[in-house]
Amino acid sequence: MRGRRGAFKKTKRLFVIATEGAETEPIYFAEFHPGREGGFRLKVLGNPRHKSRPIEVLNRLLDYEMRERPGPNTEYWAVIDRDAWNPAELNEVSREIAKRENYHLALSNPCFELWLWLHLKPNRPFFDRHDCQRSLCREWPEFAKGDYDAAMLMPLVPVACERAKAIDEEPEKPWPTEQATRVYRLVERLK
Repeated sequence: MRGRRGAFKKTKRLFVIATEGAETEPIYFAEFHPGREGGFRLKVLGNPRHKSRPIEVLNRLLDYEMRERPGPNTEYWAVIDRDAWNPAELNEVSREIAKRENYHLALSNPCFELWLWLHLKPNRPFFDRHDCQRSLCREWPEFAKGDYDAAMLMPLVPVACERAKAIDEEPEKPWPTEQATRVYRLVERLK
């Protein structure tokens, strides 16, 4: 006599996020941690060694995939700033990502703080990342790169996504060459 087979339990989708920043981005994405009952799993690979070149961010994803072998139900996201990186370097990384299944680039031009700004205010031109960061601190005095209350931003995620989509004028390009952020693409997958 045969015994009953247990039901096959489908593995939850895993999101692996490698960030350029060591603190600001991991603090933000920690707010999306789904807990035991959530519909997905989340692994954020921060940047403890300050290896922030775009290729180093991608390599952290590749190393994780090779070491952990999480399977096909995994999405890999490189969260990178435009900052002062050479366009050739960004193009190389975006080409490498495009070659791989389930790999994605969420680049912010000029920096991740633009994404945080869009939670609070509509877009405005920033001269560079320093201008964006200073403006965010003026608007949100409680913000510090390594210590801020990301939970306070969570109710504002839908408006940030709408604002980010509105300024992403060339979404078919591999990364925004003008001021914009593609973090909304990742956040919409996590919501």
